[in-house]
Amino acid sequence: MSDKPEEVGWDEAFSGGQFVDLPVDEPKTLVIKNWKLVKVKKFDDELVELQADCVNEDGEEVEKTFNTSSNRLKKKLRPMLEGKKPEEGAKVQIIRVGEKFNTQYSVKELTL
Repeated sequence: MSDKPEEVGWDEAFSGGQFVDLPVDEPKTLVIKNWKLVKVKKFDDELVELQADCVNEDGEEVEKTFNTSSNRLKKKLRPMLEGKKPEEGAKVQIIRVGEKFNTQYSVKELTL
């Protein structure tokens, strides 16, 4: 076995599927658990990020991470998550509309 790092292409670098991606204008149904709010440092700023384990994505069992530092999305998710036990989980549908600073979110809670 070689100690030399294995080189990969750009497509492979982003295809690991470890994180939930929210495509524009497409509903994404997630079951998330173990959520928490943590302070993270990004681009020399300290932000509060919502981090959670995603155990189901669009009806498929997965082992992914869902995280967002978007205040708009956190505000929409707050009433659905606050007061619930993170280990019990929540099922939500998120639709991302727009890009960059114009991004808006439509979020609704679904029955587990």
